[in-house]
Amino acid sequence: MRIAAVLAALIAVLAASTSPAPVVRHGEGPAPRPVAGIRVSYQVDGVTRIAKLQSDLVIGPGRLDAEIDLASGTITGDLWLPPADGYFVVFGFVPTTARTTLTPVGRVSGTISEGQVEARAEVDIGLGDVAVNEQPLDAGPACATAEPASLGLAGPFELAQMRLTGVYAIPSFGNCLGRERLDPLFTGLISGPGNAIDLTLTLLPTP
Repeated sequence: MRIAAVLAALIAVLAASTSPAPVVRHGEGPAPRPVAGIRVSYQVDGVTRIAKLQSDLVIGPGRLDAEIDLASGTITGDLWLPPADGYFVVFGFVPTTARTTLTPVGRVSGTISEGQVEARAEVDIGLGDVAVNEQPLDAGPACATAEPASLGLAGPFELAQMRLTGVYAIPSFGNCLGRERLDPLFTGLISGPGNAIDLTLTLLPTP
């Protein structure tokens, strides 16, 4: 289905959801309720600004498979994001690289009201392949935030493309244990509030 067809379906659903309920005559069964949900898939691209490091991490391209219920004004979906290779300058002069994983915990959920969408996703933030000044730093196989980061996103609702932004906190890290325990180091360098995120969702063609 092309984007034009999806838009036509959206218009039809909106018209159905706002039309008066059909009259049910004696002896007839209940009138069928109009279908208000549509299934869509988006490519997810963006960037997040790590406040403590004053560095950007590029996100995507990922994917969001979502169901939009226009009758209730809700969005639910399943998010997938690929690992991201980041370059950071620690202490203002030490070049550091790391592979960052953003692993969704549960489903994305959101609401649509007065042309605005508000959504929330929970993600575990993992660190791997860490190198400081090109020297590998063993963070262990399970280095990640001790609890999920809660990403609150908001922006204008547009079916074909949406830009959602927000600010979130990065929790402390745990299980960062290779040759030595690095939880305190990563928590001190990365964890904290004020991290900005900017995502663009672009509607994908569906078969």
